[in-house]
Amino acid sequence: MNTKSTAFRFEIGLGLALIILVLVILNFASHYALFRIEQSLHDQIEDELSEAAVVTANAMFRFGGAEFSDSLIDHIKYDYTLESLSIVPLHSNRVIAIQRGDDLDPELQSIDSTLTTRDLLPILQTRTIYRHKKGNAGSTLLFPTEYAGSKYIIIIAKNSALLSSVENAGRTLIFFGFLGLVIIVYIASRFMRFVTDPFNRLKEKAKASGRLDLSAGDEMTQLIQSYERIIDDLKIKEQELVYLNELITRRAESLEIYNNYILKSIHTGVITFNNEKEISTINDAAMTILNIPSIDYAGKGYLELLKDYAGLISLVEKFISTGSPIDNRSIRITTAQKDPITMVVSLSHLTDSQGNIIGLALILNDQTDLSKLQQELELNRRMASLGEMSGGLAHQLRNSTAAIVGFGKMISKKAEKDNPIRENIRLLLDEAIEASELVARFLDFAQPLNLVASEFDIKELIENVVALTRGKYNLVEFRIDYKHDSGLIGWGDQLLLKQAIGNIVDNACHAVEGGNGLVQIKIINTAKAIKISIADNGPGIPDDYKDKIFTPFFSGSPSGSGLGLPLARKIITLHEGRVEYSSRAGKGTIFTITLPLSKTDRQARQLAKTSAS
Repeated sequence: MNTKSTAFRFEIGLGLALIILVLVILNFASHYALFRIEQSLHDQIEDELSEAAVVTANAMFRFGGAEFSDSLIDHIKYDYTLESLSIVPLHSNRVIAIQRGDDLDPELQSIDSTLTTRDLLPILQTRTIYRHKKGNAGSTLLFPTEYAGSKYIIIIAKNSALLSSVENAGRTLIFFGFLGLVIIVYIASRFMRFVTDPFNRLKEKAKASGRLDLSAGDEMTQLIQSYERIIDDLKIKEQELVYLNELITRRAESLEIYNNYILKSIHTGVITFNNEKEISTINDAAMTILNIPSIDYAGKGYLELLKDYAGLISLVEKFISTGSPIDNRSIRITTAQKDPITMVVSLSHLTDSQGNIIGLALILNDQTDLSKLQQELELNRRMASLGEMSGGLAHQLRNSTAAIVGFGKMISKKAEKDNPIRENIRLLLDEAIEASELVARFLDFAQPLNLVASEFDIKELIENVVALTRGKYNLVEFRIDYKHDSGLIGWGDQLLLKQAIGNIVDNACHAVEGGNGLVQIKIINTAKAIKISIADNGPGIPDDYKDKIFTPFFSGSPSGSGLGLPLARKIITLHEGRVEYSSRAGKGTIFTITLPLSKTDRQARQLAKTSAS
């Protein structure tokens, strides 16, 4: 039984041992092959050097001594690819020095700096010396010879890069072979543990669960049969869980469908977020209120959903930081894609049945229509009050303007024709007559205005407004800038437009009259409309006033009537135009009036477009 229980691990260990043995044999075989190559190269080089030495000795006998031509030496060196070839006489002094072991003389030392007298002892016995330092490319042969009773040493040197590479490769192969063997043994031991440890753990788990059948044979069979039983049990449990899951799923789906019906049926926007502030649900009413497309927002953050609504983001972040519920908070939201809307917002935590916080809920109610209705009711109330006042005010103003016209005419008759006062009186009479007409047509702001439309020169209208305003604000500097100077023809009620533009210019002058005041008027004739911008360098409109400046009877100045801007907007709107403004604290305010092109301009542009095509 013990042999069977360990058979699995024994087989793995035996297989790894065989692999290591094969690798060791391959390693020794490669070392032996490299050693044989190295010996063969040594023998080849030594034979070539010996042959070159014999040829050199024969040349000495042929040409009568060691003093033969350099060209012959070069020829021998070329034939045998020698690094150097030299013939050194072995006279009696050198023989004695070699026998004594004295230092070599400079001539022999210059040939090979590592050469010693001990190395030259075999020369005295007429033996050839082959020298090679392992790992170096150079090999040297010292060949003794004799001619005419004198002894000589033929010293030949040759370089072999191949021999040096083979020797270095042998040393490297020995090092890496040993290192590789160590690594292989280490990896084998680790692999043995990697394979057997999980097996042992599985066996221990099966034994601990009481499912290990020790009578089933070897370890692997025991383990396989044990886990087959466990898998069979799991399949039975899985079927039970599937049935319970289907039952819970049906109940959850019914509850989810019911909740979805409720969310889709109400007109209140409902958005829920999880604890990571990611969207869980959003109903159709919320998408309509926020003017966002009907896509899947699940898993997206509140910043992405509410990116166009800074006010809502601010409320959500305040709720997240404080945790205090927000109930029925009214806010006004403005975006570039949609008209301003008024919302009533509520924020609260979402909790489960145990009271744990699982997210938050954002409730939105669109109160825009209700807010507009309240504003209209307030405006109607003010208009009613204005109507009660208008009768007596119109009577008083008519009397005043009639007196001004009468006295003006009397003064004009008495003044001489060349007297400058006569021109001033004429201007006074024109303004008084215009004021009388305005009283008759325009004081009752609550009543509809009837336009008396005609074509007029806008440049002349602006210059007239500036001339009249300059006399009232003599410290203010005016600049008029015309773009597209030709064709500035307007269409509309010149008298009413003069009043509307004059009210806006008067407001700009009033904002800068303290000193260094500048009012700049630009007229731009675009392809679709005429734009008149009136800019001042005053302190700007306070943030608290920006939503009220077009409200009748609201004025930022104690002496103001609060009718100038509302009347201007009403007149411009009747002309199918619009008036807009932008203001920055300390930078001034810019009002922009946009009026449609006159009939003459529209016809001229249409004709030019047709001719070009």
